[in-house]
Amino acid sequence: MKKIVLSLAAAFMAVSGFAQEVEYVEYDLPNGLHVILHQENSAPVVTTGVMYQVGAKDEDPGRTGFAHFFEHLLFEGTENIERGKWFDIVSANGGSNNANTTQDRTYYYETFPSNNLEMGLWMESERMLHPKIEQIGVDTQNEVVKEEKRQRIDNAPYGAIIYRTGIDKHLFKTHPYGQSVIGSMKDLNAAKLSEFQDFNDKYYNPNNATLVVAGDINIDQTKKMIEDYFGPIPNKAPRNVRKTVIEAPITETRYATEYDANIQIPVKIFSYITPKSIDRDAYVLDYISSVLTGGASSRMQKRMVEEEQIALQVLAFAQSNQDYGTYTMGALSKGDVSLDQLAKVMDEEIVKLQTELISEREYQKLQNQFETRFVSSNSRVEGIAASLATYNMLKGDTGLINKELDIYRSITREDIKRVANKYLKPNQRLELDYLAGSAPTEEEMAAATDEVKVVDNKLQINKIYFDNDKAAITKSAAKELDRIVNMMMKNSTMEILAETYTDTRGSDSYNKTLSQKRADAVKGYLISKGVTANRVKAVGRGEENPVVDCESKTCSDEEYEQSRRTEFTITKK
Repeated sequence: MKKIVLSLAAAFMAVSGFAQEVEYVEYDLPNGLHVILHQENSAPVVTTGVMYQVGAKDEDPGRTGFAHFFEHLLFEGTENIERGKWFDIVSANGGSNNANTTQDRTYYYETFPSNNLEMGLWMESERMLHPKIEQIGVDTQNEVVKEEKRQRIDNAPYGAIIYRTGIDKHLFKTHPYGQSVIGSMKDLNAAKLSEFQDFNDKYYNPNNATLVVAGDINIDQTKKMIEDYFGPIPNKAPRNVRKTVIEAPITETRYATEYDANIQIPVKIFSYITPKSIDRDAYVLDYISSVLTGGASSRMQKRMVEEEQIALQVLAFAQSNQDYGTYTMGALSKGDVSLDQLAKVMDEEIVKLQTELISEREYQKLQNQFETRFVSSNSRVEGIAASLATYNMLKGDTGLINKELDIYRSITREDIKRVANKYLKPNQRLELDYLAGSAPTEEEMAAATDEVKVVDNKLQINKIYFDNDKAAITKSAAKELDRIVNMMMKNSTMEILAETYTDTRGSDSYNKTLSQKRADAVKGYLISKGVTANRVKAVGRGEENPVVDCESKTCSDEEYEQSRRTEFTITKK
């Protein structure tokens, strides 16, 4: 045991030793371009990156997806780079390149052997000064973006969770963070060439950008090259000055349902609006996320996946943006476990964080994890370049690259408890049921609003049937349950009793357990649609009152199915 402790201590000291201060020089050109230079001569490589202050939140209504579209479009070519040859030039000179877009910014970069630094500067200055915004390029990249959307979101299992297109629209009702980064294909198809040209003129200017050069460079020589390539570039518009958009806080739990035809296993999601990236509490939420699902020994992983085996997989991640952040946690159901049961256990784990300090061992593990993560992210010049640009543009302080680790180190166990209490309240979140299958059609939605007849306080609807040995809500059952939801929303004081039955093919104890799972699934579905939990009582009746006596005769599958039902009684009008 002593050897293990010594090894951990030595590892921590080694990591701390590598967390050295990143030296840099920053200044502005007369045209407003902000420049950051980092000299690191240990390896003969250099990264040139340009971050533009334009992201999905800057797009006009009806024209979503422009910022991400430009991430592709500006590789088409320039006046001096033949169309389609950008990547060939980079590869031929021993380099690599990429770009990415978020809600807040767009970032382009190339990494070359250091003797090709001038190549990277020339290419990025070409992108800024001489881009060719032509119809052929727009048409080509339109198809590329459509295919990307199909591969990453439309046809990818859980794509709307991974890329948040199924989450953020329910969280943000006013702020443009509610729209997806990839945007709408309808909007892109409707846009005219002149609109793309105007977008370029408005945002892709020196005064709206940060240029970073990091790696094996000479500072004075690099400054001279930057002046030669970027100094003459004029601005076609003022710097992008953003208006402050205030999102009203969530004060009552929001419920939503999303469907994914690419999955078979449903997911229960909790998602919260959290502070912006420069807020210290945003760093604390990173710790909370790691406590819950950060590795094999994390709390939700151990309890839900390993011990109780109610989830196939768990997730939790904090995402802090320039204006607001989000915190999302969830679990994939295992077998017949209802999403309601997953929600119950997730809430229990949140309450533990709100009422008990994490252990000293967990706390030390967190600090080690984040120290290692920080060092790893800045272990290559590509990472350092991206960090410098991000701290400067999105957090307003380039020096955070040397301060952020101290922020994480300063977080206490008491901070974790406080932040969990402040932000992770049930009335401040979205509860999302992410279900297998397709969303109801307009015809099905219309049918769901049909009035439900009531006879002797019994709801007269088509029976809610279940598949044999299953407790999952079927599509036909969901249609009928939607009718009940509609009824209860119109009658806000109504309460109901849901009694669920099985057929007779299992043991008494098995049938009792299964029927209760089915009752919980029914209740969970109604809650997910906005019916409060105290208005629904769910009871599993086992094999009581079979519709057909299958013990004294041989029953068909259809006859067995009639016993696998749920009946509803109004207990309070």
